[in-house]
Amino acid sequence: MTTKKTNIRTATPVAPRTPIPPPPKPAASRWLVAAVACCAGAISVGAFAVHRYSSAATPPTATPGNVTVATAMPALGKLAGNMFTTPMNVVLASGAAKSTHSAADIQVAKWQAKVQKNPNDAISQLNLGDALMQKARETADITYYQLAEACYKQAIAVDPTRYDAFAGLAWVTSGRHEFEQSIQWANKALAINPLDEDAIGLIGDADVEMGKYDEAYKQYQKMLDIRPDLSSYSRGAHLLFLMGNTRKALFLMNSAIKTGAPFAENTAWCRAQIATMLWSNGAILPAEQIAADALSKTPHNYHLLLIEGKIKSSRADYPGAIEAYKRAIEVAPQHEALILLGDLYELTGNHAEAKRQYDLVETIYKMNKSKGMKGDWAMAKFYADHDRNHLEALKMAQEEYKTRPNVAVADALSWCYYKVGNYREAARYSDRARAFNTPEASYLFHAGMIAGKLGDRPRAQTLLYQATSLNPHFNPLDMRLADAAYDATGSKPPVVHIEPTSNKIGSR
Repeated sequence: MTTKKTNIRTATPVAPRTPIPPPPKPAASRWLVAAVACCAGAISVGAFAVHRYSSAATPPTATPGNVTVATAMPALGKLAGNMFTTPMNVVLASGAAKSTHSAADIQVAKWQAKVQKNPNDAISQLNLGDALMQKARETADITYYQLAEACYKQAIAVDPTRYDAFAGLAWVTSGRHEFEQSIQWANKALAINPLDEDAIGLIGDADVEMGKYDEAYKQYQKMLDIRPDLSSYSRGAHLLFLMGNTRKALFLMNSAIKTGAPFAENTAWCRAQIATMLWSNGAILPAEQIAADALSKTPHNYHLLLIEGKIKSSRADYPGAIEAYKRAIEVAPQHEALILLGDLYELTGNHAEAKRQYDLVETIYKMNKSKGMKGDWAMAKFYADHDRNHLEALKMAQEEYKTRPNVAVADALSWCYYKVGNYREAARYSDRARAFNTPEASYLFHAGMIAGKLGDRPRAQTLLYQATSLNPHFNPLDMRLADAAYDATGSKPPVVHIEPTSNKIGSR
């Protein structure tokens, strides 16, 4: 049977062809979904999270309860050095979250019970690792990475031909931002099964992080040809967005949603990305409609709560935005929500609470580093944005750019150079950040501020106008700086054509 293929670059179907059937999978069927880390106010280049689950049973409906890792997984607790001593829904630095006996919790308990009966059951070890990784993506608690890693390694010890366990290790290292290692593990999976779509996608993820966008296109196209599903479509959508094509990105992300996913959290992530893409292009109303509809289905999704906060902030509903960010942090105290919450407290005059959020950003960063998490660019940008540790921030961004020369890191490095007064280097890296026309107003804002310091007032005026035309509410604190800098140019706004963003999801 032939299936209609989709070309990622054009987001259009191509002539069908007979696909080469992959070798039989020794494990149950697997699913994969891309979860982009959102940092510093943009859809950033980020690690992708994989989800695979057994086709033997659909994840059961979640029921109330407070399952703990200690009670659900005593055997794995011993395997991982008695790390399972806290509630599964406890997340970093925030105290216990509200009890949410999720589908992921149920899957963890199910497969742990099987592993406890037979530690040499490679399939159960694999599925337990997958369930732990799903839990990691839902809570942002990277402790689960280490636990999942132990499961995958045990599966390989039992059966060295388990390519899906090698792909699992690629997933873990990708989550830690150890992309060179992720590629190595993925290649080991492909050496056993050259058509393992999970491994192919993870190599594409690493290419995105390393700024190798043409290579990423190739890997994602391979993945889409093998398995056109939520994961492959959403990966292509994210890459198209980074390359400045929001319209086609929306079409592919909508295609991802239509394919469905075994966990509601995964399709909710896609809807959050659609809302974020629209918001990034200044289309506040359709973004609001998409987010509200998605939140009615998955009201505790971190990504949806984050974009809800941005939308409310754009409408100057600061109390509503603060509440949305606080709810997001209760689910997963991630970097971006903490910063945005702190910024709103600062904007509204609650300086003590703003400092508390900013200090918490640093605390969580240090905790994650102690647990093996790599990647410093987002923290470097935080320091630059909030006038902290300028020289340290520059050093962090410089080191990151050596191996991760993507658009987000280039922008962070340019802003760090700006903060230390090296405006020529700042301009050089700002040009690199904007080379692909990523629809990110902060990149244009930074470029405009840099041009102003270099004395190029017409260019500064144009760039600042483009930033505020693209997304007039991209960041409430930066908007104040942009307005002041624009006023300092002393002339009227230039006539700049900004291509409108379609409000119709899936338009082509």
